[in-house]
Amino acid sequence: MEWLKHDERLYLQSVPMTECGGIVHGFTCKSGGVSTGKITGLNLGFRVEDDPASVLENYRLVAEDLGFPMESAVLARQTHTDNIRLVTKADAGKGLVRESDIFDTDGLMTEEKGIPLVVFTADCVPILLYDPRHPAVAAIHAGWRGTEQKIGGKAVRMMQERFGSKPEDILVAIGPSIGLCHFAFGEDAPEHFSMEFCKPNPAGGYWVDLWAMNKKQLLSQGILEEHIDIAEICTVCHEDVFYSYRTHREHTGRQAAIIILK
Repeated sequence: MEWLKHDERLYLQSVPMTECGGIVHGFTCKSGGVSTGKITGLNLGFRVEDDPASVLENYRLVAEDLGFPMESAVLARQTHTDNIRLVTKADAGKGLVRESDIFDTDGLMTEEKGIPLVVFTADCVPILLYDPRHPAVAAIHAGWRGTEQKIGGKAVRMMQERFGSKPEDILVAIGPSIGLCHFAFGEDAPEHFSMEFCKPNPAGGYWVDLWAMNKKQLLSQGILEEHIDIAEICTVCHEDVFYSYRTHREHTGRQAAIIILK
């Protein structure tokens, strides 16, 4: 991963994806936006207590920085499911500049150019997928429930079915999110996660490694290990750079993972 800076705004990008070309992508941070008050910075979530006009201006800034058409961006109403929506030009602008019917959805994918796919996080795991051989992209929001339901693996299978993608061609970027160091779960963790991803917490319960879980799910679908780029940046450890719900609760905005076929 490498950092890109525009004024005070920071973006994290996957070097393999950038070098491959054919897309615009990035994981946003919280600095350099216009939101003020309870939520400050580059908040890109509408479902927090922020002025919608400020959120729209933040999108305008990000679109200008990364170079994509803001009015075509597609946003989903995320609810920690494994539901993934196939997006077409008919969906352009939904959730941002016009009404949306994309509800209960935590993944977006398309093979059409010029449609920015956007998912939001504030500790959950953002996953971007790109097939450069059969051009197609996907953006996935994998909270612990989505990870438990193996939404990342489902995205790979859908790309195979919908676009003719081959897993060995797909590049994956896993962005900043809560790490093993801070994702504490209760005593019921073994009911939800394989114990290979759980470490006993001296205070009770377990620490859970969502990065490793998602990586293994992707590998199981045929993604090559060298094609999985993990930021390994914990949003709780770096709550000064990223929004973190576990840290700031109701004062938390949302950063975004964005990908667009050019």
